[in-house]
Amino acid sequence: MEVILLESLNKLGGIGDLVTVKDGYARNYLIPQKKALRANDENKEYFSKIKQDLVEKNKKIIEDAKLTVQKISKLEINFIRNASDNGQLYGSVSPKDVSNFFTEKKINIKPSNVNFHDAIKKIGIYDINIRLHPEVGCNLRINIATSEENAKIQKDEFEKPKKKIEEIKPDKKTAEKNELTNSSENNEKKNTIPTIKNKTQDNASKKKAKNSDLITNEDTAENKVESKDKSNQKKPIKSEKEDLTKKKEKE
Repeated sequence: MEVILLESLNKLGGIGDLVTVKDGYARNYLIPQKKALRANDENKEYFSKIKQDLVEKNKKIIEDAKLTVQKISKLEINFIRNASDNGQLYGSVSPKDVSNFFTEKKINIKPSNVNFHDAIKKIGIYDINIRLHPEVGCNLRINIATSEENAKIQKDEFEKPKKKIEEIKPDKKTAEKNELTNSSENNEKKNTIPTIKNKTQDNASKKKAKNSDLITNEDTAENKVESKDKSNQKKPIKSEKEDLTKKKEKE
């Protein structure tokens, strides 16, 4: 059956949406609860007249739901139950129990607004969801224990790992500071490496130049010795020629 929604519903749609649902769901729940109208021409015309009022009413519901969420978010929800030695409850905790807890605090939350992720049949700490409107909801934590003292111990044990993680987790500003320091140190190292390399190259070139000067000086010294030797060798030859010439003249 096709119906016109008169309010926002989970998994169906918002005000004024035309949706198709099972006949039994429409006849037994949506239409009697005035959450929808059968989608015919007469009802479509009627809806166009009341649409603005429905929108204003929906805004008021959302505002009230947000205020309720603020109230229940501050509450510590404990349930004291009898249990066996292994923690098994003698009876489970239901959405109705949660609804009654809020009723005692003068907060109106229906059992249909309370959603459990799993059935609660043992002592422990559980997460539940409160959905007051398709657009408004929150997650809460409930503590099931055999006494108020045990509830406090369970809470402390549950929160211990989180505290340790927060202590180990470095401060964001400190992490950023360390990151900047490391990056600056890396940049300095990068800038230093070429400098050392350049110095090494300069030292090598100086050594080469020094060695070349030594070789040049050695070559010069050797050349001088050789030229001296040659000049000494030439002198005796010249004197021998002169002696021979003198002998010939005498003869």
